[in-house]
Amino acid sequence: MIDTIYIPTLGRSDKQITFDNMTPNAQAITTLVVQPKEAHLYPNYPIVILPENDCGITATRKWIWEQGKNQRYMVFDDDCRLAVRRPWHDGEKTKRIMTDDDWKHMLETISQWMDSGIAWGGCRTGGLPPAGREYIDNTGTAEVFFFDGKQLPEADELDWELSTAEDISLSLQLLSKGYSNRVWDRFVYLSDFVGTEGGCATWRTLDIINNNHAKLIDKFPEYVSYNGEKEMMGGIFKKIKIQYKKAYNDSQKSKASLEEFM
Repeated sequence: MIDTIYIPTLGRSDKQITFDNMTPNAQAITTLVVQPKEAHLYPNYPIVILPENDCGITATRKWIWEQGKNQRYMVFDDDCRLAVRRPWHDGEKTKRIMTDDDWKHMLETISQWMDSGIAWGGCRTGGLPPAGREYIDNTGTAEVFFFDGKQLPEADELDWELSTAEDISLSLQLLSKGYSNRVWDRFVYLSDFVGTEGGCATWRTLDIINNNHAKLIDKFPEYVSYNGEKEMMGGIFKKIKIQYKKAYNDSQKSKASLEEFM
């Protein structure tokens, strides 16, 4: 089963909604990851304290990765609620917050996937239309992840440079290294605090976002490209297109070629 659910949080002690919208059984395995300067703000929550303040979301994710090396665990953003499509298989767009039975089914199924070799994955955003199936293999995910630390590479084998778009970077790294994933469409996340105070919003600017997108293209030119622009945050946001499935498929072609050569 899943050992722990981690929720990194910063600047949202009075706004953090993820833990509060979980059922008691799900809360029982969940821990908030907080900086030392905010530990006193969570007297009634289970917490684990980071080694230092102002370390940034990417360093926080790397620290969680290191803690999870021998665990099966999940990582959630602090501004989302987990929901289930009702009914997911009929293409119905209505969603409801998950019950204990939903959590039990999701966590047990993820563990079964891990037993079969699926080392990581997550949930789709509920803002997308239904895919018409329970899950999608080898695609991108954000805000809600699951990991089997025993199957995944060491933290130092991964690139933790980007301060934004870190979910995209991690997904492409794992897929291009040959770690297949599985992303729920039956269970989805609903975000409430995009662009609000707290978390990354305390320092994230449009220039930082666009610069990190440019770095993504430099790091993964085969899989990331510009895909138009739109007005956002008082400026021009440069949109990108990501080819997740191609990243994984190319890793398998390389593996097959190497095996043939050997």
